[in-house]
Amino acid sequence: MHSTLIALAIFAAVALIHFSYVDFRFRHRDGFWWYWLLNPAPPLMWVSRVAIVTALIAALSVKFIGTSETMTFVLIGLVLVHIISLVLLEVLEPR
Repeated sequence: MHSTLIALAIFAAVALIHFSYVDFRFRHRDGFWWYWLLNPAPPLMWVSRVAIVTALIAALSVKFIGTSETMTFVLIGLVLVHIISLVLLEVLEPR
């Protein structure tokens, strides 16, 4: 199998898991804007927000910086911090 195909499959799996969790969670809350506009927000929500914005900026900067193994680990780490903080937010701060 081609490494690009494997990378795309992993990306798709992570994206589907993340969006299914987010969709489930937002249906039981006040919708998508609740995540971004809740103020004051719990610290874990701020960790989640910062992680996903940083991951987006890092992903967009790949065009200028280039891809490397280190950049891949940084992006994976940021997305994992985002997902784990969402799960912990649900567990530790139930509504």
